[in-house]
Amino acid sequence: MVSLPPVQARPDQPLPDSGPFLRVFWGVEEPSTVMLRAAHGFIALLRVVYDESRDVPETVQEQLFWMTFMIDREAAVHTREIAVDTDTPVNPSSYGEMVSWLAWTYMLCAFRQNDPEHRDRDAAALLAHCRAFDQLAADVRAGTVQLPAKATGVLPPRTVRPASHTSDAHGEADR
Repeated sequence: MVSLPPVQARPDQPLPDSGPFLRVFWGVEEPSTVMLRAAHGFIALLRVVYDESRDVPETVQEQLFWMTFMIDREAAVHTREIAVDTDTPVNPSSYGEMVSWLAWTYMLCAFRQNDPEHRDRDAAALLAHCRAFDQLAADVRAGTVQLPAKATGVLPPRTVRPASHTSDAHGEADR
C-alpha cells in the first residue's frame, strides 16, 4: 500500500514554471511544497536510472510513477478553476512528465558538464526544455492548453501550442 501526502496545492496558486524546480535542483531553495518535494525526489531516483542504465530496479520505476502521479495531482488542483473551451487542445504529456524530464535534463547537464562531447548538447537540451516547460505553464494558466488527467507515457515529453502543431520538449516539430 502506498501512502501519499494530502494535496497541498490550491486553485488560487499559479501553476509553477521551471524556475522553482530548478532552484530546488540547484539546492538554492528547500522544497516547500508536495510538488517540489516530489520533483526533488526525481533527482535521487534518476541518479539510479543514470547509473544502472537499462537495469533499473522495478521499485525505482514504481517510485518514479508515484512521484509523477503526485505532481500531476497537485497540478490538477492548480488548474481546476481555469476556464477552457471544449476545443482547447490537451497537451500530449502530463505536467509530471514535464517535471521528470526537467529533472533528467538538469541531471545530465550537471553530471556531464565537464565532458566536451556532451556539455553543449546537454545545456542546449536543458534550455530548450525549460523554454517548452515555461511556455506550457503559461499556456495552461491562460486556458489555451489543458493538461491531461494523468501521465500519458509520452517521453520525451511533447507539448502542444494553441492552434498549432505538436512539438517535443526540445522544439522539434512533428513531421
